[in-house]
Amino acid sequence: MIVLEVGINHFGIESEAKKYLDFFLKSNFNYLTFQIQSQKFYKKFEKKINFKLPKKFYIYAIQKARSVGKKIGLAVCDLKTFKEYLDLKFDFYKLLGVAINNYELIAQLPNKDIFISLAIADDKKIFNCIQKFRNFNKLNLIYTNMSYSARDLNLSRINHLKKKFKLPVGYGHHFNSIVPLFVSKCFKPDFYFLYIKLFSKKKRIYPDNDHAFFIDKIPELCRTLDEIDIYLENKNLNYKIKLNDKKIHI
Repeated sequence: MIVLEVGINHFGIESEAKKYLDFFLKSNFNYLTFQIQSQKFYKKFEKKINFKLPKKFYIYAIQKARSVGKKIGLAVCDLKTFKEYLDLKFDFYKLLGVAINNYELIAQLPNKDIFISLAIADDKKIFNCIQKFRNFNKLNLIYTNMSYSARDLNLSRINHLKKKFKLPVGYGHHFNSIVPLFVSKCFKPDFYFLYIKLFSKKKRIYPDNDHAFFIDKIPELCRTLDEIDIYLENKNLNYKIKLNDKKIHI
């Protein structure tokens, strides 16, 4: 399962948001998510860029996705900005890492598929967050490293989280190199969250630029991920090596 994340890489421009949506609708992917930010974030950029998409766009996106059996999600971090969208029926929600202990926001989330981005949260904070969702049917955890330093990566934490909390655990790619994405396959995450940005022929610096993938490169990337699965899981290989005129089976 791969969730494509637009985040706010649309810059609040509805025509650009529709390009992401159109790509998604025509693709083989089944999950797409947008993001609403905090009031503090919006005010910081309001004189230059309005990162907010109109509500009518989300209504349109949900309807279009459902018409072809696909799902639209919303990533949230702030109750004040989320209230405007409470009446919309998104298929799933992502709780951003910065809001992992925002219990007022958590209390307002509908009982749908919930994906909790862990960011730098320790086990205690994760446990407290999960407790607030105790009546929810489908909870998922996302291991996401928020640093671009390789020293801060700990992909083995995916296994730790699975054993500790007995929940599905995915990998959210938030690194400026593709290597951790491929290496994460060794730890068998249950799903992936991948940020996307518009076609590579267009030069632009996106809000999630350094860890996002151009949408025209995504299909090839996913084929590589599938190929890695073959390398890791094919138990029926029987290689024969000729050494000193003797055949050795491996």
